[in-house]
Amino acid sequence: MKKGFTLAELLAVIAIIAIVAVVTAPIVIDVIQSSREKAFINSAHGLVVAAGTYQAEKQALNESPTLLVNYKTSSDDVKNLLKTDGELPDAGEFEIDENGKVKLALWSDSAHICVVKGASSKEIVINENINDADSCTIANMNKD
Repeated sequence: MKKGFTLAELLAVIAIIAIVAVVTAPIVIDVIQSSREKAFINSAHGLVVAAGTYQAEKQALNESPTLLVNYKTSSDDVKNLLKTDGELPDAGEFEIDENGKVKLALWSDSAHICVVKGASSKEIVINENINDADSCTIANMNKD
């Protein structure tokens, strides 16, 4: 007696594995994208917290707390003024006004999103209307 699997049995197992892969792949891709988005939003929150520290340091030295960082064109020295952990944006802008209010529009290449926050807002949200790094600016954050 021969023991083993027939060709039909092997093909059936391969077909089942293929179906499972087709069903689960989009779910896994969505989970990965969602994780990237949440991680970038957390990085943006870290920048806002760092802005508070920056403002306090500047006020203690009787210096102006205003700051505008363009993550595409500013020097590394300016980009690193806000000491924070996490991934720095690939593009976008971060602004602290004279009252310490923070506005931001930040772009992540890995998540392919632009997150925004207005000066009076406490929430950082994804702007679904901005789909590229060049459009992710404070001036464009409220435009549809």
